[in-house]
Amino acid sequence: MTQTTPSGLRLENLPSVTAVVSRFPAPSQTFILRKLIGLREAGMAVTVASTSFTENSIEYGFPRLFLLPWQSPKVAFHASSRSAWQMTLAAVARRGGHPGGLRNRLTLAPLQAIESEIAHFEFSGIAATYLDELPRLKEHTKIAVSCRGAAEQIEPLKNPERRARLERVFEIADLIHCVSDDMRRTVLSLGAPPEKILVNRPAIPVDQFSPLRNRKLEHDGPFRLLSIGRLHWKKGFDDSIRAVAALRGRGVEVDYRIAGEGAEREKLMFMIHELGCEGSISLLGSLEQPEIKELLGWADALLLPSLSEGISNAVLEAMAAGLAVVSTRCGGMAEVIEDGVNGMLVEVGDTEAMCDYLDQLAASPDKRASMGLAAASTADERLDIGHQVQRFTQAYGLLMSAQHRP
Repeated sequence: MTQTTPSGLRLENLPSVTAVVSRFPAPSQTFILRKLIGLREAGMAVTVASTSFTENSIEYGFPRLFLLPWQSPKVAFHASSRSAWQMTLAAVARRGGHPGGLRNRLTLAPLQAIESEIAHFEFSGIAATYLDELPRLKEHTKIAVSCRGAAEQIEPLKNPERRARLERVFEIADLIHCVSDDMRRTVLSLGAPPEKILVNRPAIPVDQFSPLRNRKLEHDGPFRLLSIGRLHWKKGFDDSIRAVAALRGRGVEVDYRIAGEGAEREKLMFMIHELGCEGSISLLGSLEQPEIKELLGWADALLLPSLSEGISNAVLEAMAAGLAVVSTRCGGMAEVIEDGVNGMLVEVGDTEAMCDYLDQLAASPDKRASMGLAAASTADERLDIGHQVQRFTQAYGLLMSAQHRP
């Protein structure tokens, strides 16, 4: 008997896909690893193409295709990747001349070695980087591109050339994946053809976080507040630090921990010192997933103060863990959080409202419990990785047929 996916596609008809990334697996991009594992479990043949593989990448069992970094002729390959040079040279010979000269041919040729039916660039910025080679790649492979946030919302504002390259990428691509309806509106403003767009929101393995719902809701000591994200200006941690300082000014004891690392560390450390919050705010640095789960079990609430997001995976994980969430109304966050029901939404930069909501949660374990319960229910119904994988397998299958209707 022929097996089918939940979307009705026959397993033997599922196309093969190569995910094109800049590093695999990147600690801050667990959502990509989870997606690829889900696709493989659904019966798809999945390859990963990247300029950099971490030491544990081989443990995941994906065939690996090594790309040369754009505009960098010097690459230190591991011994196990010697075949990458052979593959690159073979691709150069197979594809013939390239107008960019030998250096560009060596840099771009591995893309031509992709043998999957679909090449999915997991970030549009990567596709923009390899723009010159996309028409040649499209001769033998369908092209999909993911749009997740900063590359579409921020980069075109500061770099007109990036905008032009993205417009060309969207023209060439066969499928444009957006992580939210908000992102769909953004790429439409960049000229993306609406018939190519697939909205498929981020998702997580809910069952890995649901056991954390059994946390003790009442405890001695300060209000436990958590944020997770890179120390980057778009994450808005300067706003969250100001809000927590104001919360302390109201006499609320708080233990605020920020898990993440980045270029803003020095600035944030200075702010914490100047506001006299050294005993209440901690920068924990970069943490692995088991440590993040431990923090989600420890916390009373999660705060997302971002200026720009697609949809935050940290928020989805917190909701699956049954945590109350306070988030800015950035990107697609209002598509998963219903204000006052399964979380709280404030306008970007509104530190006073942020402080007000945190004050309410600190004062009421019952409010935290009811909001966390609603968040967990949303996660169970809408946010599991199975829903996302099903939509991708269906979209990939349709992409290879004459019925392409994202």
